[in-house]
Amino acid sequence: MVYSFGVVVFSITVVDVVGFLVSYFWFAGRFRRLRLVTAMDAVRLRFGRANEQLFTWLQIITAFFGGAVWLVGLSILLSSAFGFPQIPVVVFCTITITVMTLIGGKWAVSGSDFIQTVLLSGISVAVCALTIHHVGGIGTLIEKLPDGHGQFFRPLGTIKYDWLYILTALIWGIYQKNSILFGAAKYIAAKDDGHATKSVLVPLIGYIILPVCWFLPAMAATFVVPDLMEKYAAFSNPSEAAYIAVCLEVLPKGLLGLTIAGLFAATMSSMDTALNVNAGFLVKNFYQPIFRKNASEKEQLTAGHIATVFCGIVMLVLAIIIVTKGQISLFDVYLYLNAYIQAPLTVALFLSIMVKRTPAWAGWVTILVGVLSTILIYDVAPTDSAQAFLKNTFGEWFADYVVTNKFTFTNLFTVPLCSLFFWATKFFYRETPRTEMYRKDLNEFSRRLRLPVDFEREVGNDNTAQQACIMGVLSLVYGGFVGLGILITNPVAGRLAIAFCSALLLMVGYGLVRYAKKLEALRA
Repeated sequence: MVYSFGVVVFSITVVDVVGFLVSYFWFAGRFRRLRLVTAMDAVRLRFGRANEQLFTWLQIITAFFGGAVWLVGLSILLSSAFGFPQIPVVVFCTITITVMTLIGGKWAVSGSDFIQTVLLSGISVAVCALTIHHVGGIGTLIEKLPDGHGQFFRPLGTIKYDWLYILTALIWGIYQKNSILFGAAKYIAAKDDGHATKSVLVPLIGYIILPVCWFLPAMAATFVVPDLMEKYAAFSNPSEAAYIAVCLEVLPKGLLGLTIAGLFAATMSSMDTALNVNAGFLVKNFYQPIFRKNASEKEQLTAGHIATVFCGIVMLVLAIIIVTKGQISLFDVYLYLNAYIQAPLTVALFLSIMVKRTPAWAGWVTILVGVLSTILIYDVAPTDSAQAFLKNTFGEWFADYVVTNKFTFTNLFTVPLCSLFFWATKFFYRETPRTEMYRKDLNEFSRRLRLPVDFEREVGNDNTAQQACIMGVLSLVYGGFVGLGILITNPVAGRLAIAFCSALLLMVGYGLVRYAKKLEALRA
């Protein structure tokens, strides 16, 4: 997107910042209070078992496609860097990621995620700095940008992501970052509600600072790699190779390999949703309640391994289809998934925190309303008869805009319609003998949201010191290995970039080990 549209992407990251701000001040701690094993446990508590099954399968389908998109993105990275065919790369990556997830489980994925966050934060800054150095300064980079790439807000209808899309996406960002599905899953592992709230600061600060480092190299690709479209014509969307193409041009020996390894590992951990979380949903929210209510923990673990392999196979098949048949950008794939499934599902799971006394059917009917409205916008509106009606009623410009900027109408029409419908269902709430169990679960849901987590009493066996020590030592080891890259023959700028990445890992590692020792001393 940056390569094609320029700085407008910075405006889109504001959506994430606003969503996380609302999480910090309101939702994060409350989600931890729900005391869940999987996010779908909250859906069962709020809407009942029938909705749990519907929401589980909708989320599994969405996560499959999301994981496939991650795989395709990773295959573009590796294929661009090494010249390998894309399909074998997809197969190799799937096998590697699935095996890692099977062996290590959720904690291994989370631990890897932490290390890669630190490593890639340093690499992102280094790549950005070296790109600016390569082109002769930030002023030169800005001067050479194509026309329109310097506009943060594009005029209405000029591109798919104009100012109206950005404006309406702000509301969507609040919904998406604070729905039960996203929020509850994100903060399950926090120690208590206070820790959950503090953890929001990591992505919040990251989305404020790091987008500059992510996007400037891709923008520079328009003149650093002028033949990009021809050079990567083998890809269905060559512009998606922009970032790695610039890395190949500007990075010194050693740092390029480190960048590719870091992005590979980060993608592996990010695909946790499509593997570990999906496997958890299949076992805890489908297999156990439907088929084996009294399944032992060992049986559930075995079922989880089988589910993980199944998820990996499905994800691989979808990724191959996207590589061979896909003609739209990976970002647009996300937007289509969002429009047809995620948007109506998210609306119901966001508003259910605040609008509590709704009938049990409110969840699935809201999704139905959202799907029908999306079909109306995406499939019916482009037809000749619908276009004729829109042109006669609202004018030709509006009729064209509905077709060319349909993503905007997901935020402008589908999300508000679903929100209004879900809110209105509260007028149909009735307490009857048939709804006694639903009412009890609803009351329990509300009670948990009000009750702060007492970690010592409810969980105990605090292993914060051990985890901090393990992650600290790993960071020190990684930092030491990265630091060896300074010995490689490189220009001064290249060696400084490697030293910066090493120092960041070493500082974090030292801080964590020192923190672990402090905790142990307090206990002693």
